[in-house]
Amino acid sequence: MLRQAVGLTARSLAFGVLTFQALAYPELRGDAQFAESIGLDAVWLADQAVPDRLSILEAWTALAAIAANTHRITIGTLVTNAAMRNPMVLARQALTVDHVSEGRLVVGIGAGYYEADHRWLGIAYLDAAGRVQRLSEVAEVLDRALRGERVTYTGAHARLDDAPSLQPFQLPRPPIWIAVHGAKSLGLAARLADGAAAVGDEGTALEETLPRFRERMKRLDQMCADQGRDASSVRRCYLAGFAEEYLFSSSDSTADFIGRFAEAGATDFVFGLANRTQPAFEAGVTSGQFATRDKLERLAADVLPSFR
Repeated sequence: MLRQAVGLTARSLAFGVLTFQALAYPELRGDAQFAESIGLDAVWLADQAVPDRLSILEAWTALAAIAANTHRITIGTLVTNAAMRNPMVLARQALTVDHVSEGRLVVGIGAGYYEADHRWLGIAYLDAAGRVQRLSEVAEVLDRALRGERVTYTGAHARLDDAPSLQPFQLPRPPIWIAVHGAKSLGLAARLADGAAAVGDEGTALEETLPRFRERMKRLDQMCADQGRDASSVRRCYLAGFAEEYLFSSSDSTADFIGRFAEAGATDFVFGLANRTQPAFEAGVTSGQFATRDKLERLAADVLPSFR
């Protein structure tokens, strides 16, 4: 049975985890199933090339497996680097996962922040304007291809000649979320995205990340208005704890963090879930930036109900 694209009411809050997949698959599957079992709304995977020190499962292949091993929870990428795949190949991968999950997919894409990803794969690392232009072209292709359309497209970075797609499970297409930072990516999100995803800059404290997020969301509201679009139709996602944000130091800290970012416009919160088998995450747990399963379970029981 087909279903409408996944979504919530305009300003309801949703909570999920980023299960960074530097894990054996049984551990990754267990993290996703755990998140579903405690009532979280979404589980996300990062999508970047293999880093120097960690072995990472490929995101879309792993996402298809997670789709087959969960039942309710929304799944997606935060985010897929738009430079790493032909956009129609990406669309067909995403639509396959859309079918496997029976309509639980969100497609998160970004311009590609890490220079090493491009160098390892032999892809040109463009300047900021060039990366956003490439992202715009990929987003325009996906907006059509995820609806099942054949696509002909001639851009500076994306070229397709009557390329065939697949019919989506979700209608009219799976949601597209775009990583936003500056004016051009915000404008792209206002034009065609269903969600905007933001993260604090590495090494930046909460006293800076919160007002920056608030300002971005105000700019997004204005850009939506300029295009005659209802700003509340765009979900606002914040990846928590990737800057110097110690939200898991206590339950009160977590509640305060959620409340302040919700007031600034966030509708979707994504927390880093540190798996016990991966020592690379231990420092983030100790600092209070990332959560363990135990902390997430307490969060779901003691904190989140007041925000539902």
